[in-house]
Amino acid sequence: MNRTWKRRNFFIKKDLQGKYMFSFFIFLVAGSIIFTLIFSLLSSNTMTIVYDNYKLQIGKTPLMLMKEILSAQWIFIVAGGFVVVILSMFLTHRFAGPIFRFEKSIEEMTKGNLNFRIYLRAKDEGKELAEKINILVDMLSSNIKEMRRLSEEVNNKLTDADNSLKENKEGKETALDIEIAGDLNRRLHEILQKYTVKDDK
Repeated sequence: MNRTWKRRNFFIKKDLQGKYMFSFFIFLVAGSIIFTLIFSLLSSNTMTIVYDNYKLQIGKTPLMLMKEILSAQWIFIVAGGFVVVILSMFLTHRFAGPIFRFEKSIEEMTKGNLNFRIYLRAKDEGKELAEKINILVDMLSSNIKEMRRLSEEVNNKLTDADNSLKENKEGKETALDIEIAGDLNRRLHEILQKYTVKDDK
């Protein structure tokens, strides 16, 4: 069975990606403000001459810098914000996509579908987890196939034993069928004992 979900766009988990994109944007704004303050403090004992709109202005460097930076800050915020949004969208897609895939895979498992594998793209995060989930799915599939086979054989042997009793056949043949059924049931029990389930004692 092929998977029924595909990543069609970069906004897969909007809440998660939006949170990180907003955090990166706030980090950019806070960083620019801190940089401006530190630069201003380091130049607090100097004077600056600015030629603006045909006017020559002289003042303390921190005040002149703050004025110039604040007048141009909105351009930096808009341009920087746009770059941050684009970069964070690509970066978050690398782990938001795999998280989405893991959630869908677990949903399939809870529905009883073990006929799938998780494939991630070359640059996606979480390849180790994907491989572990694939190993788990393969192991469960293999054990369930074996349990189905053993269960079917137990059922066949018990049916043969029941038919032998009804047809009044020799007890040896019936006893052999029951013995084989018991052996198959023990093997089935051994497979089931590998699992620890909730409320096991």
